[in-house]
Amino acid sequence: MASVRLYDYWRSSAAFRVRIALHLKGVDYTVIPVDLVANAQSSDEYLQQNPQGLVPALAAGQGPLLTQSLAILEWLEETRPEPPLLPRDPVERCRVRAMMQSIACDIHPLNNLRVQRYLVGPLGVS
Repeated sequence: MASVRLYDYWRSSAAFRVRIALHLKGVDYTVIPVDLVANAQSSDEYLQQNPQGLVPALAAGQGPLLTQSLAILEWLEETRPEPPLLPRDPVERCRVRAMMQSIACDIHPLNNLRVQRYLVGPLGVS
């Protein structure tokens, strides 16, 4: 079993970002599936691992559980610098980070199951 474990849902775009980076970095990891449709992220068992109740979450060795896809990507880049995820040029790095922020903050929330459930449920918006 790999020492890196990814708590993952196959349709999560945030988890997909982390899977892509893990593959690009050549990191061997084990997937721990978290079924968001079945609300497994709200189970007592999962909340003990990750009080945020979100995916992705990454466990690496005996260290703390890492959460939030962009933070996990930064951690991967800092702990496994080769091959790099970011260009060497500072301006190009800025452009990549701007694109990451646009996807994570502007596009992702509209496709997020948790956001959709909140809109339809408490807000009554369809």
